[in-house]
Amino acid sequence: MKSAGFDFDVIPAKGEEFIPHDAPPEQAAIALARQKAEEVHATHKNSIIIGADTIVAIDGSLLGKPADNADAFSMLKRLSGRRHYVFTGVAVIKPNEGCTTFCEKTEVEFHELSDDEINAYIATGEPFDKAGAYGIQEKGMTLIKRINGDFYNVMGLPISRVARQLRGGDANAESVGEQRYCIGDLLEIMAKLRVECPWDREQSHTTIRTNVIEEAYEVAEAIDDKTADNSHKNTDNLCEELGDLLLQVVFHARIAGESGDFDFDDICDGICRKLIYRHPHVYGEVKADTVGTVLKNWDELKSDLKKEHNTYDRLTGVPKSLPALMRGEKVGKRAANTGFDFADTNEVLDCLKSEIEELESALNADLGDLHKKDCRIEAEFGDILFACCNLGRFLKKDCEKALTFSINRFIMRFGRLENIVLSSGKRIEELNRNQLDELWQFAKKQSNQA
Repeated sequence: MKSAGFDFDVIPAKGEEFIPHDAPPEQAAIALARQKAEEVHATHKNSIIIGADTIVAIDGSLLGKPADNADAFSMLKRLSGRRHYVFTGVAVIKPNEGCTTFCEKTEVEFHELSDDEINAYIATGEPFDKAGAYGIQEKGMTLIKRINGDFYNVMGLPISRVARQLRGGDANAESVGEQRYCIGDLLEIMAKLRVECPWDREQSHTTIRTNVIEEAYEVAEAIDDKTADNSHKNTDNLCEELGDLLLQVVFHARIAGESGDFDFDDICDGICRKLIYRHPHVYGEVKADTVGTVLKNWDELKSDLKKEHNTYDRLTGVPKSLPALMRGEKVGKRAANTGFDFADTNEVLDCLKSEIEELESALNADLGDLHKKDCRIEAEFGDILFACCNLGRFLKKDCEKALTFSINRFIMRFGRLENIVLSSGKRIEELNRNQLDELWQFAKKQSNQA
C-alpha cells in the first residue's frame, strides 16, 4: 500500500473467520473480506476501510489457515505437484458510498514435494497464518513451480486492483455473484460435481461417450445456422454449444485424472506439442508457402507420429467410428495420395454408373440363396455410396454436408406438399401416387423459387 502511494493504518479484525464451504470460492472470499471490513467500519465510519481475505481452492475444496502441524502437512501434501487457485476477496467501504467488492484469482502450481521438504517448511512456522499453509513472499516461494496471475494476490492483497478501486478507476469492481468465469472455474466446478452430484459421480468414459458425438454435431449445426443467418442470436448459440463441447473434454479429463491416467493439463500439453510438431513451417525451418504443402506436410508428420509404415496402415488408421460418408472421403483421399486415384470427375461418374449397373445386376440375379443375394445387393449398394464419396472429393463437396442439405430440403418440400393437401381438407393418405407426384413437383417448384 505504501509503495502504491497510500497512507494507512492496520486494524486487525477480531471476529472469528468462518469459511462457507458450500459457497463458490469467489463468494466465500468476498464474504470473509466483507465481514472484516464491516467489523472495522462499525468503529471507523469516517474512514475508507479495506477488508481482504484469501482462500485456496483445489478439487472443489476450500483451504483456509491450518490449525496445527498435521493440518498444515495435509494441506501441503494435497497441493504437492498440483495446480490450485488462490482467491482474494476485497471489500472497500467509503464514507457515504457503501461497500464495493471484488475477487481476484491466481493460478498456482507446486513442485512435487517430499515429506521431508514439507516438514522442513512447516518447521519455519510460516504456514500457520496463511491460507493453504504457505506464503509466496517468504520461504514458501521455493515450493512454487509457476503462477498465472497477480503475484501480490497470492501474497494476500491484489494491490494494483485495490489502488485502481481507491482512485475510482476500476471498472471491473463488482458485487457478489457477478464473477466472470474461466477455464479454471470450470475445472473446479467439475471437481466439485464429481464429489457431490450423484449423477456426475457415477459417470465413466463409456457412459458419456455418446455425449461427445452429440455435442460435436450440435456445434456443427450452430455453425451452419450462423453461416445461414449471421445474427447475434446464432452467435450466442454457437458460443453456448462450444461450451457444451468443452464440458465433455473437462468431464473426461476429470475422470481420467481421478484414476491417475492423465488430466486437463496433460491434454493441453499434448495438443500444444502436436501443433508445434505439425507446423515446422511456423516453428521450424521447413518452407511451406501453399495450403497444399502445409496439408501434405501435416499428413506425413501425422503418419510418422502414429507409426504408420505404409498406405494400408494409413487407411486402417481412419477411425471406424466416423460417419461412413466422412470415413469414405478420408480413405479415398489417403489412397489417392499414393497415386491410386481417378483421372478426373468424368472417370468417377463412369465408375458410379458402372456400380449402379452392378447393383441392377445383383437385384435381377437368381442366385438360389436369398442370404447370398442379399449380401451381394448390400455390397453393390455400398460400392455406389463409396463411389459417391470419391465423386464428392473430386467436386470438392462435403458428402455429409451435401446429404444433410438434401435431407433438410426434402423435409421442407414435404412440408409444403402436406400444407397443400391439408388446406384442401384432405389427408396425404387419401391421395393416390399420381396426385402426390403432381403435388410434389409443384412443391419443388415453389421451393426453387423461394
